[in-house]
Amino acid sequence: MRRGARLGFTVPASQIRNSIYTPRYYDPEIDARLEELEATHELVSIQDLIDSSELQLRQGRYIDKMHYGTGPVPYIRTSDIANWELRGSPKHGIAEAVANEYRAWMDVKEMDVLLVHEGTYLIGTPCLITRFDTDILFQHHLAKMRCVGERLSGALLMACLVAPIVQRQIRARQFTADVIDSIVGRLPEVKLPLHRNSQRRRSLSGLAYRLFDGRAEARARVAALMRGLDNALATGTCGELVQRIGDEAVTGTGHVDFLGARPGSDSFTVRSAALRGDVLIPRYYDPRAGELLAGMADRCTLVSIGELADSGAIELQTGDEVGKLAYGGGDIAFVRTSDFGNWELVHDPKQRVSKEVFDEYGARQSALPGDILLVRDGTYLVGTTTIVQEDDVPMLFSGGIYRLRIKDTQRLSPSLLLALLNAQVVRRQMRNKRFTRDVIDTLGHRVREVVVPIPNQASESAALERCMSSLLARRAVLRREATALGDEVEAV
Repeated sequence: MRRGARLGFTVPASQIRNSIYTPRYYDPEIDARLEELEATHELVSIQDLIDSSELQLRQGRYIDKMHYGTGPVPYIRTSDIANWELRGSPKHGIAEAVANEYRAWMDVKEMDVLLVHEGTYLIGTPCLITRFDTDILFQHHLAKMRCVGERLSGALLMACLVAPIVQRQIRARQFTADVIDSIVGRLPEVKLPLHRNSQRRRSLSGLAYRLFDGRAEARARVAALMRGLDNALATGTCGELVQRIGDEAVTGTGHVDFLGARPGSDSFTVRSAALRGDVLIPRYYDPRAGELLAGMADRCTLVSIGELADSGAIELQTGDEVGKLAYGGGDIAFVRTSDFGNWELVHDPKQRVSKEVFDEYGARQSALPGDILLVRDGTYLVGTTTIVQEDDVPMLFSGGIYRLRIKDTQRLSPSLLLALLNAQVVRRQMRNKRFTRDVIDTLGHRVREVVVPIPNQASESAALERCMSSLLARRAVLRREATALGDEVEAV
């Protein structure tokens, strides 16, 4: 508990509302902070905005699981939101025919805001819909908020929702409903701090739009790089791909074709002599990955992650499980697979540990800027990668994560390796080699079998490295600014 923190408070019986007896619902520090802000901000509840027709609130729809994976239309769930944006590779896709049944109801447009209103630790997480994200469906655990009128824009609403005082109000109204938490029905009580100075509101709106649209554009360019990378590696046109991505206006979706990373549906045969170990899972022998790699052999060096590790080019290390009793003990991030965003870590990891725990585990699983983290254990996130940035350290990471550290910087750079690990041919291999163990999936030691195509031409590698590094750096700067946005909303 922080020094000077309130140990308790009393609430007169006359102030109990709707038979709610959860103490945090009446947290007096929230009211005190709202009273401080009232001198410079207009405190407007979401319900007031709905009543004045300045805000429309709509809940998503449940789509049966039988439709998952049937098509290209992203079906956004709570876990598909990270760092105020949609993940570049949503978990589930819905067929066009099914999507058409729901599009009119969901009616997603640019500058809408999605907010998690049912779940657990993600409740209150907002996401601004940009020009790259409009063709989506979203589940019933998400609420869509649309601003109508001049006083409140979608970007300003997004800025208000990340403000500390708004997040505290949301957390105070988070109740357990069956097996999940919910703020449904209580979200309209939340008050937004709108600065009384209209120029200040316009400035905040413009800042929020610049931050979130800028991150979305950089994400869309990385996604375009990933979509074209396999062909560029096979044809030796990485430089041309990078030039095109840098020069052309980005249009269309900001998502990677996550369905393209799945094994093909065609059947094939495997001779018994070709079986390896006791592996009898068909996708492990999917010939398509081998065919794609063969098409790159003339212009790329095909090397497995195991070979890179054995030669000393990279260092491969797993994390440790520090135990749940260590959670919440301090300020040092303990990164888990759910803390992966779009090629970066989330700005607010779910769990943090003490300096003592860090000192115990840090020596053998230290993470440095430029390290690449790869999900080894989980479900749909297996094979997902991210790069550690300056703002992420110090940190520890869980046992379900591999850390790849570049040792031979003449052969590889972090940005180049990250790009190659996200090539569709590499992601396909990771899916093929993923097995179910108990209740989760894992790559296990089979990650060493995954083959990475490294361009033979130094100019091709350099072009990929420059492009990826530049886009990630741009997103990192904007992430840092977006993290401070909530404080800007509350500033006098």
